[in-house]
Amino acid sequence: MRFALATRYNDYDTKGHVNNAVFLTYFEMARERAWVEVLGGGADFPFILAEATVQYRSEAVIGDPLEIEITTTEVRTKAWVWSYTIRDARDERVVAEGRTVQVAYDYEARRTMPIPAEIAAKLPSL
Repeated sequence: MRFALATRYNDYDTKGHVNNAVFLTYFEMARERAWVEVLGGGADFPFILAEATVQYRSEAVIGDPLEIEITTTEVRTKAWVWSYTIRDARDERVVAEGRTVQVAYDYEARRTMPIPAEIAAKLPSL
């Protein structure tokens, strides 16, 4: 899944660069869209975030049109990995890459759980 990122004024530092911490927010935006639009989930996500990494490849400054792509790169028994690539939409230049590990979680029992079969079946389509 790939879509345009709507950057906000507060995403930038005093030098006009996208602040490094904001990339994790962009990943979160992609997770939400993937979960709702592709996997058909609701606003109450049945997972927790166990790990997040970002590799910064090139700068992004005010006015750069950015796009993000999210893909499922691994599915385990209780967890899955989503990988992200943020690009400049004008020339496909990679700005940042990263990944997150999501763990299926039963909030009522307060413990991890196996990924529900209906979710596990849809994850590879992303």
